[in-house]
Amino acid sequence: MPCTAREIITLWVSRMVMMGQYCLGDIPFTDVFIHAMIQDGEGRKMSKSLGNGIDPLDIIDSHGADAMRFTLVSMTTQTQDVRLPVERMTLPDGRVANSSPKFDIGRNFCNKLWNASRFAMMNLEPLAAWSDIRPTESLPDRWILSRLSATVRDATAALEAYRFNELVERLYHFMWDDFCDRYLEIAKGRITAGEHAPGAILAHCLDVLLRLLHPICPFVTEAIWLHLNESVPVRGPGDSPAEPLLARARWPQADAAAINTAAEEQFELIWAPIRGVRNLRAEHNVPPGKTVEVHLAQSGRTGSIIAENKELFEDQCASDVVFHDGSSLKPPPDAAIVTSSDMTFYVSDIIDLQAELARRKKQAETLKRGIESIEKKLANENFVAKAPPEVVLRQRERLGELRRELETVTKALDAATEQT
Repeated sequence: MPCTAREIITLWVSRMVMMGQYCLGDIPFTDVFIHAMIQDGEGRKMSKSLGNGIDPLDIIDSHGADAMRFTLVSMTTQTQDVRLPVERMTLPDGRVANSSPKFDIGRNFCNKLWNASRFAMMNLEPLAAWSDIRPTESLPDRWILSRLSATVRDATAALEAYRFNELVERLYHFMWDDFCDRYLEIAKGRITAGEHAPGAILAHCLDVLLRLLHPICPFVTEAIWLHLNESVPVRGPGDSPAEPLLARARWPQADAAAINTAAEEQFELIWAPIRGVRNLRAEHNVPPGKTVEVHLAQSGRTGSIIAENKELFEDQCASDVVFHDGSSLKPPPDAAIVTSSDMTFYVSDIIDLQAELARRKKQAETLKRGIESIEKKLANENFVAKAPPEVVLRQRERLGELRRELETVTKALDAATEQT
């Protein structure tokens, strides 16, 4: 399949089609990928005369081939031109050449993938056979397997539609957010506690992720694959030996049976307060080794899910969970407040009540201003009549979200005021 920018469609693509028909009576290709033109940071075409071009070999020397490929693929939009800021930089060999800070994105991604893979392989022993862990009853396991299959499905669709930037975005968020920041941390503690299932799922996820990333980052993924084969030569469904070379491995197939929207929703409900407690600990400089108490009502959907996954919650935010009946839950003295979609959590003995009261007042004022802004916009008949329906719908949904959040913050503010 030819790949070209749009400025030579007439000069090259159309002439190839005409020559094929004239000489052979057939067209030489059926698909042409027309990509955006890369401009410098000022929107100018790169050229030798302007001195604003970037030599790919210089980027390979400074950032690596995979980092360059990842960054360029992430910028591969359909037709809109993209800008690549050009800066002078000193290469490792002392030469000064043009580069761009955007290539740091690819380098950071490859470094994260390499370090996370090494960390994962340090925690892969002992392993259970794949056939012994399906179906899994653990919420984090069901969640990551669902996210993995959805990622395979979406990545395959993006690749087949030549939407390479969507492919990179999907893989980036799965690797960084789901695999590294969440499941890897959860699996580490469970493996240390003697569970075998997380190791097998960890190996399977890394196996599939490397296959998906190989067309974009062939060198670092091939190197990691060789190390993974040494650590786990037999892994994944079928319990068969892994392909010696990643370049010869099959493209992964999405497992429709593993996609579990209910597990994903439940996991997000439990992860939102975990993230809230973590942020609260960071804001108030709580030492990592200190355990805090989290008070919440056991009623409601979120409370029930946390009760079912109490050990996971406590492990991920270094806390002791104290459940209360809805009617008996009163804010403990000096308690910080964490809000989620349908309930409020109180984290005890870590805050200055006056400072928390001031923070909540500021948060309430910000929400009120946001609500007033959207209400004025929706009250404007010209906006409602002329804006696309989906834009108006998003504004209405956002207004509902802000109102619910303000209600929660107001309740938390009243509770904090009672304590002072």
